[in-house]
Amino acid sequence: MDSKELREKAIKRYENGESPKEIYQSLGKGKTWFFKWLKRYKLDGKDWARSHSRRPHQSPKRIDKIMEQTVMETRKSLEKKLYAQRGSTGY
Repeated sequence: MDSKELREKAIKRYENGESPKEIYQSLGKGKTWFFKWLKRYKLDGKDWARSHSRRPHQSPKRIDKIMEQTVMETRKSLEKKLYAQRGSTGY
């Protein structure tokens, strides 16, 4: 049984009146796991059992486009200098 089927089975048992504690203990899962999927079931609608991406919505360390463009232009201008830092095999 894959994880999606396990989630669906747990919620179906809950809808049939079984207590949450009996459900997650019999499935070998934790309280947090059960209530996470119960919440998604109540909020998300028909495709609630699928896994969501774990990728962050925002990247706080990412620089903005203007700064990125400035860095690229600076690197290109420095490469044109006579003594550019190109490494040991650059000459």
